Amino acid sequence: MLSLCHGFLLTNKTGISSVGTPALTDSHYLILTDALGVQKQLLSQMETFVLRLQNELKTVNQEVKDLKSGNSAGHSFAIVELKNETSELREKSAQLQKSYDVLQKKFDTIQNENNVLKHDNVALKVQMSNWNNFSVLINQKLNSFTHSIAASNIQNVTTIQSSVDTLKSQVKILNTRFSSLSWTSTSRGQDFLALLDKSNVADLKLETFEQNYALDGNSTKDRFQSLEQNFTSLSSEIRTLKGKVQDMNQPVALTSCISSSVDYRKGQIIKFPVTKTSIGINNVTEFHTTGTFTCETSGVYLLAVHIANSGNSNAVFALYKNSKVISYVMIVYGTHSTDYNSGSGTVVVAMKA
Repeated sequence: MLSLCHGFLLTNKTGISSVGTPALTDSHYLILTDALGVQKQLLSQMETFVLRLQNELKTVNQEVKDLKSGNSAGHSFAIVELKNETSELREKSAQLQKSYDVLQKKFDTIQNENNVLKHDNVALKVQMSNWNNFSVLINQKLNSFTHSIAASNIQNVTTIQSSVDTLKSQVKILNTRFSSLSWTSTSRGQDFLALLDKSNVADLKLETFEQNYALDGNSTKDRFQSLEQNFTSLSSEIRTLKGKVQDMNQPVALTSCISSSVDYRKGQIIKFPVTKTSIGINNVTEFHTTGTFTCETSGVYLLAVHIANSGNSNAVFALYKNSKVISYVMIVYGTHSTDYNSGSGTVVVAMKA
């Protein structure tokens, strides 16, 4: 608004201008009138804007009041629902507490019964173990007694059967001869009588043998037990001998070499890390890493070593057994015109595992 006004001052009344000062003109009044009109227009717009703001403020206040009244009703409803739910939860909690108390009593009862059952179970296990041991002992005694009686009876029956068969064959022979002699009773009377006597003697021996068998049962049983003990001892010795024979018959062989040339100095152990053949040896890895062969099966071993040397001087290698030299081998330089000269050593050594 002020940008439209020019700077001038108005006195409290319009009068004649002072001497030397120009008087106010109509243009001055027009300008002032225009400025006042613009000011009135702006004031009118401001009043309209203020009225609109007041209406909006009233609307907002009303909405705030409505919201407050609505929130209070909603809160009251929510509080009532929460109170109801709290009451229900309290009732359920009380019921759960009662159920928990009942379950706790049942659990205590079951725990006591379980402890009693555990104690009874331990006692039953002890009794079962005792009965099992007793049963095993009885079975062992029965098996031993059965085997001894069965073997004794078999041995005795076999012996008796053999004797009976022998006597039967003798009786058959005598009967045959008796039949043949009956045809010539006249000329062979004396022979018939002699054969008849032999038949009577054989029958008597058979009866005597059966009586002796009945009387000598105990002595036969004792002899059988002695034989059974001897048989057990012999079986143990036979098993031991079989094991030794099996160990002696177990072949042992090892062939190893190196993959490329290696430089060695005096006192070093030559290693052969590449195995071509391995039979009857369990720990070949130790031989690869240390160069020392450890005997696993006692016996007589044939050791053969072949080494080629490249150089302009002689070389020597040795075979050791338990830190003692058993053979030296020299590789002589200049024996042949090639760059490599070789030497071989072969020994037979008795080794123990």
